[in-house]
Amino acid sequence: MQIVLKLLRYVTFLVALAGIYLIFKVSHTIKEQQSVMPAAPPIPPPSRPYDKMIAASGIIEAFEENVTVSTPLPGLVTEVPVKVGQLVKKGDTLFQLDPRDMQSQLLIADAAIAQAEAAISVAQAQQSRAQAMFERLNKIQDKRAIIEQDLQSRKDDLTVSEAQSAGALAQKKAAEASQQSVKVLLDRLTVRAPRDGTILQLRIRAGEWAGTDAKNPSLILGRTDILQARVDIDEQNALRIRDGQKAVAHIKGDRDNPITLKLEYIEPYVVPKTSLTGASTERVDTRVLQVIFSFTPQQGQRVYVGQQVDVFIEE
Repeated sequence: MQIVLKLLRYVTFLVALAGIYLIFKVSHTIKEQQSVMPAAPPIPPPSRPYDKMIAASGIIEAFEENVTVSTPLPGLVTEVPVKVGQLVKKGDTLFQLDPRDMQSQLLIADAAIAQAEAAISVAQAQQSRAQAMFERLNKIQDKRAIIEQDLQSRKDDLTVSEAQSAGALAQKKAAEASQQSVKVLLDRLTVRAPRDGTILQLRIRAGEWAGTDAKNPSLILGRTDILQARVDIDEQNALRIRDGQKAVAHIKGDRDNPITLKLEYIEPYVVPKTSLTGASTERVDTRVLQVIFSFTPQQGQRVYVGQQVDVFIEE
């Protein structure tokens, strides 16, 4: 009996030691899983420019927004005379698609016009002949000298020849319209700048196949002598935005060079906030009012389209 009691005491002691060990192990695991306090940011945030203000984030765009240029129809690119950063004027050639197919159709249209002109010449000659024969019979004073049926026949021949001439002229107009249509399609193969601006991004090269997908444009064009910031204002702060408010922006990572903004307009449509994580599980639960501010980059200041900015709006 004493041996059993002694064994029970030893077992109880071992169980207590195991419990203490498990408590220590669990406590150590919990401490390891606790998040480490984040360190101070490498660059201090911008100081408060106003006593009462609205803070928001935005993105830099070309003035009057970026222009995405795609092709009117898919085709092989034969020439790209522009490069990234180049200034272009409205109507300048941006790139050229292979025109050989349209040029062959233009040759066919030219031949159709020539054929129509020959048909007009034949019809007019037949009309002149029918006119002369009808007038010769019609000038005879004594109608008893001719058969009335012959006169009517000549008159019918004249009517038919006039209709043939009109048909030949209509055929020529149709051929000319077809030719003009091919010329318009041929001109579309030369993609030109829709307005003045700078080539911000170029995604096409000579020898590549250009598609018509608007989500993957061939190039992006925009005006960069003046820029604009598209700022997302949380819908809870939307009522605090009004015309004439002062605002400054700081490019991410630059707290020492504030950019003075001018409010251009407020887009009167609240939209879902677009996050930039790209995660497939991302959900949108915030709506924002987009406000457009403009500014002129100072000399020596590097500001790029697409940069994110922190914006502070005075109330």
